[in-house]
Amino acid sequence: MKISGYLLLLIFPLTIQAETRQWVLSADEWARPRDGQSVARMAPLPEVISSWSSRKGQRLLIRYPGGEEGLLWAYELRSWLVALGVPMEDQELVVGSHQADRIELELTRQTE
Repeated sequence: MKISGYLLLLIFPLTIQAETRQWVLSADEWARPRDGQSVARMAPLPEVISSWSSRKGQRLLIRYPGGEEGLLWAYELRSWLVALGVPMEDQELVVGSHQADRIELELTRQTE
């Protein structure tokens, strides 16, 4: 009985980690000319959208660099994601990516 309890404690953190997926969208990638086709193919967006659509109840966190430029980038990305099928209510803008030249995208379970 004790062994199964220890196994559960070891497995539980792995299931929590499996709930979160993360990607990075670089400023260099975003600086390229954009239209619907190029954004739909822009790494890592196809994988993000596919992962989001594969499971109900996921929320997409968009962690962007601070400042006006970062906010404008996040708003434009959010609009493109809506056009690609990710509803605005499933997205959340969060200031404070770890580097000024990237947006970090993260899928998490929605909390009700």
